[in-house]
Amino acid sequence: MMTESPEQANPTVVPVIPMKPLANCKTRLTRVMGPADREDLTMGMFRRVLLAIRGAGIDPFWVVGGDDRIRNVARTLGANWMEDLGRNLNDTITKSFENARMRGVSALYLPGDLPFIKPGDIHQLIRSAEHQHNVTLSPARRDGGTNAILVPYDLIPYFRPELGNNSFRKHVATAARMGVSVAFYYSQGMGFDLDDGSDLEEYEHMEPGLLSRLLGREPKSLNLTSLEIR
Repeated sequence: MMTESPEQANPTVVPVIPMKPLANCKTRLTRVMGPADREDLTMGMFRRVLLAIRGAGIDPFWVVGGDDRIRNVARTLGANWMEDLGRNLNDTITKSFENARMRGVSALYLPGDLPFIKPGDIHQLIRSAEHQHNVTLSPARRDGGTNAILVPYDLIPYFRPELGNNSFRKHVATAARMGVSVAFYYSQGMGFDLDDGSDLEEYEHMEPGLLSRLLGREPKSLNLTSLEIR
């Protein structure tokens, strides 16, 4: 098992939020929402993630990739925006984590589509890391995905993200091969990402008016007839 050096016993944590250009976001919602609504919905969730990080008092935090609109909002909300130099999502996170290690800090991957995230989720997830002696993971509520990955400074060279199908199981297996313990953090804020129309319907029932609040207006095009917008 790898051990951390004394001078890095309690390094700080930098959250990393990778983003795609808005035109390429939430394509699984194409059948139920028009382009303008999908882009504004993405931006609404993105803002919630950034505000949760700010509310947790964490600085700096990084947004990697996206387009001009994402870059401008990221900077307005206090994030450091960086160009995406990765070949794909996992490569982007790997490069960002290595950037964090070179700066002497631990890294926390967060997706930009967590509509229920709150500052307390960030606090509790970092606390689950046991002073950053272990890898900490937050599973998605379904599909076997991973919605948060916190990797301590000294373990970054050995841990490679494998986001995609069954990524949570893969990440647990990676930590086991490394010989390090894994902490799990479960919460509504971390577990509920938004991917498709069934998510929209379910989340609107969980928090009536959520869609309009995320959009900042009433939706222009919504083909989910079972979804009641209040």
